[in-house]
Amino acid sequence: MKENKLIAEFMGFKQPHPEYPNTTYWYKELPNGRLETKAILNYHISWDCLMPVVEECRLESRCKYDTDANWDKIHWALEEVNKEETYKAVVEFIKQLNKQ
Repeated sequence: MKENKLIAEFMGFKQPHPEYPNTTYWYKELPNGRLETKAILNYHISWDCLMPVVEECRLESRCKYDTDANWDKIHWALEEVNKEETYKAVVEFIKQLNKQ
């Protein structure tokens, strides 16, 4: 799913994994030098996976409420507790951010 790849890259994950180069695992280096590894990207089905992305979007938008239309879409989807719409809004937020 290309949207999950977009989100993974936004969150700093890369491929190929240095320890598992023949897999589809994603990784990112943590401040302590260890690697965080993801075998499956579940942003589209898991609040646990999606919420750190929402938090990063919030930091990226610097909480420009009512002036950042892309953040507002995420905010309202969260307000409705709608995972599918939150996911779509996050993807759109990242796409718009990448255009800048």
